[in-house]
Amino acid sequence: MKKLLSLSLFLSLTFLSCSTDEDIEMEASQSDTSAIKLKKSWSPQNTANPYDQAGILYHQILEQYNTNIPTNTTPSQIIFDIESIANSFSEFNSMKNNSYSSIGYNNISWILSTEESYHTAISNNTNLSTTAKEQLETMTSTLKQMIDTQATSKNIHDYIISFEANISSSLILTAIEKKTILTSSSIARHANYQRKKGRRWDIHHGMTGSIYGDNENMAKAVTTAASISAIG
Repeated sequence: MKKLLSLSLFLSLTFLSCSTDEDIEMEASQSDTSAIKLKKSWSPQNTANPYDQAGILYHQILEQYNTNIPTNTTPSQIIFDIESIANSFSEFNSMKNNSYSSIGYNNISWILSTEESYHTAISNNTNLSTTAKEQLETMTSTLKQMIDTQATSKNIHDYIISFEANISSSLILTAIEKKTILTSSSIARHANYQRKKGRRWDIHHGMTGSIYGDNENMAKAVTTAASISAIG
């Protein structure tokens, strides 16, 4: 009950704030990331999240991909291009932990075709306890509600920052669970920064891909999230 009251109070205060120029829906294509950046006066990063490099790399990979989208945009080609870009970053190689298997589209297509597929990704993540899964469900359902009620991207960003602070200070979650959750929230935060107004799937596809890919390692979480976002 306490959790629900806190969430209700947060959302009530959030929606009282005024929309800013960074939340004007843009007619430009998603590839026009430079134009999107000009509309925001705040950074998507959170230095308090020790795994924010995942979101930063996710952001950089999609920026580079969107700058020069190839003519062949089949799902398999998109995955190949995303992984090729990822491998050009030294940070990506350090995330692999000497283990990385290439993404197969047949293994992730369900994320794009299943309504609210993040439920399945959370349920199937073997690194998470019931408590950790409940935390991720809380974040995803709150983000869904905020987007559906047209909360500003900055207010969504602030909610994720607050959520991450609670996860980091938790005395119940294990270090592995915190890493999984904070990797996903980092990608969600950076996806929120890049998305067009009202497009819930821009965030949820990234989060779902991250949660699913995290079963292998952080590198797989990043490329799976980026591939799904690019395909979607």
